Amino acid sequence: MSAQRRTTLGYFGKLVETASVTAALFATSIFCMSQDVPVETGLSDLQLAPTSRSSNGDTATAPETKSSVDVTPGIQKENDFDYTSLFDEPEKLKKLDRKAPIWATIDRTRVVLGGTICLRDGWLEFFACRSGSKEHESIVALDIPPHLIHAALLVVGAKQGSPAKYDPEFIPPSGDKIEISVRWRDEKTNEIRQIRAQEMIKDEISGKTMDSSWVFTGGLFGVDPDGKKYYLANVSGEVFGVANFPGSVLDVPFESSNDNSQLSYVANTERIPPVNTNVLLVLSRTKGNDESSAEKKD
Repeated sequence: MSAQRRTTLGYFGKLVETASVTAALFATSIFCMSQDVPVETGLSDLQLAPTSRSSNGDTATAPETKSSVDVTPGIQKENDFDYTSLFDEPEKLKKLDRKAPIWATIDRTRVVLGGTICLRDGWLEFFACRSGSKEHESIVALDIPPHLIHAALLVVGAKQGSPAKYDPEFIPPSGDKIEISVRWRDEKTNEIRQIRAQEMIKDEISGKTMDSSWVFTGGLFGVDPDGKKYYLANVSGEVFGVANFPGSVLDVPFESSNDNSQLSYVANTERIPPVNTNVLLVLSRTKGNDESSAEKKD
């Protein structure tokens, strides 16, 4: 990497100290996309997990992140599967990390994620989680640090909103609407199948599939004992929720309890391929986002 490029990346890392972490994510992501540098490299100075106090009072820092996929709780699995084979035009994908299966289309309209089916039957709090975290209540496990997904959504122009608020009254999650489609290769026909992610989720009482899109809340940043910010989803594993969790990168835009006794959604087993099937998640902003922006300008 050239000295000028290193200097630029270092500058973006230092933005965290003087501006919002979201601004740093955005600036770094755009720079990396334009300069053929993995997004992970540009985020090397951003604290991705909290520090903690040891029993003797010293500060214990999260492991140094030489690669973005080393941050707990993610588990980098041995998986040589070519996820791009599930995309119609793989030559139009630009990889955003050396190891994690995450891409953006070169026209910056879609974010593409490689994952694995981890559950086909049971109650759901998430559609997707980070590997090694909440597979018992999620359909898809993603071996991708959530901060990279956040950064990739900024790259394709998604506008971040905010998580649900409860005090003094409930305010639903907000942000640009995001559609998710799921692609996989049928083990019997060897053909690629595609459905909306919502079809894999159904209301436990009515039996109807979830119809709503997700919204890009962007999750939250925690603060460690030294006052430094870290990206909460990297630690919690909360990525795409179907119950309202403040750390989720995407959430549903309505009230959906995260209380285990009041969960609404279950896995729609008949629409989900076998556990351990490799899947491709394709995220795109809905047309309604651009129409809303135009109305505000008018």
